[in-house]
Amino acid sequence: MNYIIKNIKISVTQNPELETALKTILGDNLRKVTGWKVIRRALDTRKKNHPFYVYTLQVSSEQPLPQHQDILLYEEPEVIQRPKLKLKDKQPFIIGMGPAGLFCALAMVENGLMPVIFDRGDKLTQRAAAVDDFWQKGILDSDSNVQFGEGGAGAFSDGKLTTRSRNFDTQKFFDLLIRFGAPESISWEALPHLGTEGVRAIVARIRDFLIERGCTFHFRSKLESVSISDGRVTEVTINGIIYNPEILILAIGNSARDTFHMLYEKKVLLEPKPFAIGFRISHLQSWLNETIYGSEKWSDLLGSASYRLTAPTADKGTYTFCMCPGGYIIAASSQPDSIVTNGMSYADRSFELGNSAIVTVVDNDVYGKGLFDGLDFQSAIEQKAFIPGYAAPVQSASDYLRDALTSNQNVKCLFPKTTSSLISDYFPAQTNLALKQGIKHFDKILPGFIKQGVLIAPETRTSSPLRILRAQDNLNCLNISNLYAAGEGSGYSGGIISSAVDGLRIGSKFCF
Repeated sequence: MNYIIKNIKISVTQNPELETALKTILGDNLRKVTGWKVIRRALDTRKKNHPFYVYTLQVSSEQPLPQHQDILLYEEPEVIQRPKLKLKDKQPFIIGMGPAGLFCALAMVENGLMPVIFDRGDKLTQRAAAVDDFWQKGILDSDSNVQFGEGGAGAFSDGKLTTRSRNFDTQKFFDLLIRFGAPESISWEALPHLGTEGVRAIVARIRDFLIERGCTFHFRSKLESVSISDGRVTEVTINGIIYNPEILILAIGNSARDTFHMLYEKKVLLEPKPFAIGFRISHLQSWLNETIYGSEKWSDLLGSASYRLTAPTADKGTYTFCMCPGGYIIAASSQPDSIVTNGMSYADRSFELGNSAIVTVVDNDVYGKGLFDGLDFQSAIEQKAFIPGYAAPVQSASDYLRDALTSNQNVKCLFPKTTSSLISDYFPAQTNLALKQGIKHFDKILPGFIKQGVLIAPETRTSSPLRILRAQDNLNCLNISNLYAAGEGSGYSGGIISSAVDGLRIGSKFCF
């Protein structure tokens, strides 16, 4: 019999003596146990200077274990067998090489297909060089940048792999990551991460594997148009060349604004959706370590401290998003004359600053009722924040609360330069109100959050402002039988895991 045993608490200063901890729960029943494995480990830092790990174990037992609130029967994730759609052409087309596109391709290869994969951006090595030119010199490549190119936006991120559920699809995602070089600990750590270099290494291995299986990669290849007739895509134009794929998968990411407009012109059904906007806040990582752990000394054992905070603000809710311990605030623009921020960490999270987005939800009550009003609102904020040379707008958190310019603007970030700005000028009044209420609430949880914090704005690309409508069962775009949308650009997922899983779900539908 298999059981789950929860809430096994062990001090971080001890070796994980799981047998001793199990005995405190099972007593003499421990002799019935034939084996166990860790399925989750979380860090609890609520009591300062007394951090501890909370383990969840899967335990095998020859006999029934006693009833206990922390002992549950283990239920295997339900194996999902999806009906397959047999294709005549071995080479379906995938647009986009982010998590959704790559994992869609992996699922297709398992079923005998050899997809052809396109991206408007570069291969990782060339893409990284283009991004570095932007960060150092302010030279933006509109097709190959933090948003576009092999690996997607996740290739310039912290590489977080957090999920609230472990079902059949997410378990397959983790198994594949481990297969391509991720540490096995990602399968049981509560807050696993790969770091930006870890993501890139895995992306390169996936690409090589797919090429070995007959897939074709086309970089600097932009989807320009589709032709639709009788509810089907009949032609696809990429870099001026017309193709006739049997099916087309759009894994375009949430920043492909020109593609959204093209799809609308071709009568693909879209709808607006809420998203979140705000800014990045930066603190000294040493201050975060001391405030969260109780002492800086714990960082040697536990790594850089992180946080995740929510505030019950008067509007739609304000929260921290994509916290990057020991990480950088980066310039993430994909269109000229606009400012976009994001966060990025390396695996060791060793940079002297930690940062997080602070965002609040906006919907059509804020930006209007039209289909593209949210996208235009998002774009207008980015353009309003633009300063020639792609200077990062900077303001201390305390000055933001009182709408005063910050005199000392020397902030370390991956922008060509920084400049003091009134960040409240970029947002509507109700958005500023929610953000300010949120910051004040966070300061009560982490005293000094305001005094120690420096803001860099704006953070706008948290999720897509549009959704490409698709059928609930077949997942094809409504009224277009051979067009599919996956990942963040579809509006049905956000982040590395949910985007990759969405790609897996769609890719697994097809076989040859």
